[in-house]
Amino acid sequence: MKETLSKVLALVRNELWETPLLCTITPADADDVLRIAHELNVGGMAANAIIRNHIPVGDDGAMRAWGIQQKHLRDNKAMNAELVVFTNFLEHRSLPYYIMKGQTYAALYPHPLTRSAGDIDFYCPPEAYQRAQQTIEEKLGINMVHNKSEIHDNFKIEGFEFEMHSGLTCLSYPKHQRYWDSLVASELRRSPYTIDINGKAIVALPPTLNVLYVFAHIMEHFVEKILLLKQLCDWAVLLHAYRDQIDRDTLTTHLSRLGLLKAYRAMGAWLVQELGLPEDDFPLALTSSDYRWVPRLSDDFLYWIERRRQMQKIKGPAASLRHSLRTAGIVARQSFRFFWLAPMEMLWRIPDMTVWSLRKRISGGQ
Repeated sequence: MKETLSKVLALVRNELWETPLLCTITPADADDVLRIAHELNVGGMAANAIIRNHIPVGDDGAMRAWGIQQKHLRDNKAMNAELVVFTNFLEHRSLPYYIMKGQTYAALYPHPLTRSAGDIDFYCPPEAYQRAQQTIEEKLGINMVHNKSEIHDNFKIEGFEFEMHSGLTCLSYPKHQRYWDSLVASELRRSPYTIDINGKAIVALPPTLNVLYVFAHIMEHFVEKILLLKQLCDWAVLLHAYRDQIDRDTLTTHLSRLGLLKAYRAMGAWLVQELGLPEDDFPLALTSSDYRWVPRLSDDFLYWIERRRQMQKIKGPAASLRHSLRTAGIVARQSFRFFWLAPMEMLWRIPDMTVWSLRKRISGGQ
């Protein structure tokens, strides 16, 4: 599997930076490469790289790659169109919003329509949150799923999944969370930052906050969920696109106050060495100590693939309990292996996750 993963990374590097494709993929490899790429949520990128580079993967491999590529093109076009309609709806009713992740990240990719589309996440400031809930439910005739154990509510519009967030991310150490909440409130008081999607200016997070937020989200998945290669690609693309707009001194200060500076540098070293991000695009100076974490981080992708497969098999009446136990195992493993990257966050994560799991079970998962 390690050799297959290496080929997936080569395809992704080529797709992100259009650097030479330094690997050989045969018709016998194609199925495994596309399957692992799909499991890491970069299937569209891998398929597009195979097609753009005219890689001879045989008729079956070529047809599968074409099918994957076309599905991603259709999904992203539909998602972009829906995002424009929905943000128009919010703006016409003077409801403030900030689109997070998703299509605002895809727009910065060299080939935007090949990024795997997910749901539409948006943040609504506290002072407008309840009004936005009521307006969306009443005007669109839908019922939101209110997640008492989460910081977002869910709803669907014509098959599209939406997450309405009351917060950007959850940190484990209370002091870090208080600093984060204050930082977000301060940053979002500035002039709106927009990204063009289908000719419309979509309100998104400003560059310095965005490259901080995307990493906080990565850390959440890294410690307690499943980290996907797409999430690291998003981070790399943001760093590259915003390289001249990021306030590097301010970013360093925020990372220090949040206890994430060492983790940011270590994972940044992985972006440079394994994903091909130009080192000059990374906003912090990297040292040999940072690069020493790269092999351990690379080994984790094999772990994520296996964990994801196991999580998908959890079904039946005891699924909630078994899922919680699996999650606890992930948290314990990652906290032990990577404790020194973010000591306070790792230390507080296990009790924090225990409380979260109990609340989720008591509320029936809502």
